[in-house]
Amino acid sequence: MVEKGNFDKSKMPTSVEIVDVPPDNDSNRQLVSAGVTELNKDELYRLFQFRNLAYLSTLSKDGFPHVTPVWAEMVDDLILINTFEESAKIRHIKNDKRIALSMVEQNNPFNMVSIKGKVIEQTSEGADEHLKKLAKRYLGIGKYYYRKPPHKRVILKIKPEKIMGLSIHPAFYFLAYAPWAK
Repeated sequence: MVEKGNFDKSKMPTSVEIVDVPPDNDSNRQLVSAGVTELNKDELYRLFQFRNLAYLSTLSKDGFPHVTPVWAEMVDDLILINTFEESAKIRHIKNDKRIALSMVEQNNPFNMVSIKGKVIEQTSEGADEHLKKLAKRYLGIGKYYYRKPPHKRVILKIKPEKIMGLSIHPAFYFLAYAPWAK
């Protein structure tokens, strides 16, 4: 029996070669880089059109990050997140409007984005309808059954300041495994 955290990777049975460095062969490197692109604006909007969860990070009063999975949508150049008035996110944003957000496409985990930005507005106007719209997208139904009646809904409007993304076509997932290069 192997002790916890103490195992030899080279003795792990596997059907693929696990590599820590990119292939040295120039033709393999060209194949790998051919499938990798920076996320363009259309791909960014596409991430927000489907059921991909966003992970929102706010800064708590003690300075530590607070990360929460949230439903999100992108309208024009703003990211909209629906929450309730007494949430930790709202408390944190009152002290520091900076946020970080990360999203990974559920069907292709190599399509991803990280966003840094600021909350530029909080509004309760249209928040109930917005929650129904998000529930329709994420749950497939137009009602959010977990909502507590006394919770007043709020839409956070976030202006992205820095967007870093990556998109890798699924056909290029396994190019690090090159049995012909042995």
